[in-house]
Amino acid sequence: MKNYLLNTILTLSILLLFSFQSLGQQQSFNKEKNWVYDYENILTTEQEQKLNLLIQKFEQKTTNEIAIVTVENIGRFDKMIEYAVDFGKKHKVGKKNKKNGLIILFSKKMRKTFLATGYATEKMLKDEICNTIIQKSMVPYFKKQAYYEGLKSGLEVCIKKWE
Repeated sequence: MKNYLLNTILTLSILLLFSFQSLGQQQSFNKEKNWVYDYENILTTEQEQKLNLLIQKFEQKTTNEIAIVTVENIGRFDKMIEYAVDFGKKHKVGKKNKKNGLIILFSKKMRKTFLATGYATEKMLKDEICNTIIQKSMVPYFKKQAYYEGLKSGLEVCIKKWE
């Protein structure tokens, strides 16, 4: 009886050890971060995946982070910049010590687009450049209700100017 009890305890201990090891492995699995937040539901899943892939490749190459956010409204905020800054802080867009984030904020319903840059980002993407990107690379598509194409075009130009 004593041997049976010892064998049972030993077996259970080994099983628990392997269970904890596999649990630790699952926790260390690094799922890619989602960089597209389509709260306005204007993008298909495939379009979101394509934008995410572009952003992930850029982030891996440069450590710069970009989030694309679509919203119907900006809630309690008066200005797009206020919403974007709050969003960036909550979702930690940009590396903490580098302040290298960019938020592409778009609202179909409000008919507004804004590019919010982190402190380090604005050295490369100054306000004038951001406004030109919006007006020349994004708005023409938005006028045709080609929202994905406008967001993708703006993203690609931002990446090109930022590299």
